Amino acid sequence: MTKNMKSCQWLFENLSNIIVLDAGIIKPGDKGRYRPAAIIPDARRFDISNNLSDEYSNMPNMMCSEQVFQAEMRQLGINDTDTVVVYDDKGLFSAARAWWMFKAMGFDQVFILDGGLKQWMALGYETVTEYASVEHIGNFTAQSRAHYFIDKEQVLAGISDPEVMMLDARGEQRFKGIGKEPRAGMRSGHIPHSVNLPYTSVLTEQGLLKPLPELAQLLNSLGVNEQVKTLQFSCGSGVTACILALVALECGYSSLHVYDGSWSEWGQLEDYPVAVSEN
Repeated sequence: MTKNMKSCQWLFENLSNIIVLDAGIIKPGDKGRYRPAAIIPDARRFDISNNLSDEYSNMPNMMCSEQVFQAEMRQLGINDTDTVVVYDDKGLFSAARAWWMFKAMGFDQVFILDGGLKQWMALGYETVTEYASVEHIGNFTAQSRAHYFIDKEQVLAGISDPEVMMLDARGEQRFKGIGKEPRAGMRSGHIPHSVNLPYTSVLTEQGLLKPLPELAQLLNSLGVNEQVKTLQFSCGSGVTACILALVALECGYSSLHVYDGSWSEWGQLEDYPVAVSEN
């Protein structure tokens, strides 16, 4: 198992000592509320798109304030000494966002369930229909690490820096500017000099993370090497970009930064440059 992920077997064996959080969300363009097929026993709800989004932003899934995050984690009964495992219902989609949010708030005892709910159910482990009730308020303390999330100005400054590389987790068609954006009012294309690494390409068909040697080779093939000092990550709304941050961290890279606004913001900024690919 990797440094930042836990297997379903490990979780099953340690379930009584772990805080489990369902961090699933609905995909952009889908309507309705998030309704998972099942729930892992004792799981609590980590609601990225609502309670844990910046209520003052007009963009989806933007990181909430340190104060809000701390208050919400305490309401979930989480203590500073706890170990947390996050998962989602799609294998690996939004769980990495929850993991990155915890790390951005200074909490490192957080892990992702490899394969998520899909793998848990495929292996025949028990599920329930309701989230666990929280009996005690936690003492979780948030201590923001500002560099984990970056803004549009930091991205703009990195475009001309040869030591900075931006990896875009969106699908190839959207990256090239051929595919339609799922959100209205978006320009098509990508941030200039960014490189496309669709998040689906780092996962197996079962939603598990591919072996690390394979992931390291993939990054290297895109030009991620010792000349690159800083990696930035973008996607549609800052969610799947965190999967690429996970991959880079697992492969030993540091100085990693997720562009929180991602294409939801950049695609609306008429004064910011956009590139398209013709083939």
